[in-house]
Amino acid sequence: MSKPSVDGYCGEFDKRVAQAGVAAVFVRTIEGAWRLEPDLSRQAWERVGNEELENDERLVHALLRDRATGFVSWWMLSHPSLLAEHPRLDARLFDTEEGAQVVLEALGTPPIASEAWLTE
Repeated sequence: MSKPSVDGYCGEFDKRVAQAGVAAVFVRTIEGAWRLEPDLSRQAWERVGNEELENDERLVHALLRDRATGFVSWWMLSHPSLLAEHPRLDARLFDTEEGAQVVLEALGTPPIASEAWLTE
């Protein structure tokens, strides 16, 4: 298993995509490093339907509640529009990693939100 090697990212590639690449979705590795998730990124692009979608000027942290199970996962996005009208997830967006972490930790282990979230 790799350890966070470049400013909290799995590697230089992941860091550069997050900061200057096309809009993408990142997930945490077990070690806590942010890693580009190509399948989720591709699905998000296809839902949004905008091939010209470029990175926003800021990274957005998102807690995503699965509507079927209530399980909450944590993603980082290089553009908030990637979550527009997700068919299975409700999202809460955060400007900081710390804000997302506080809410996620309050949900317990495993992180379950039994009540539906209003989409933002």
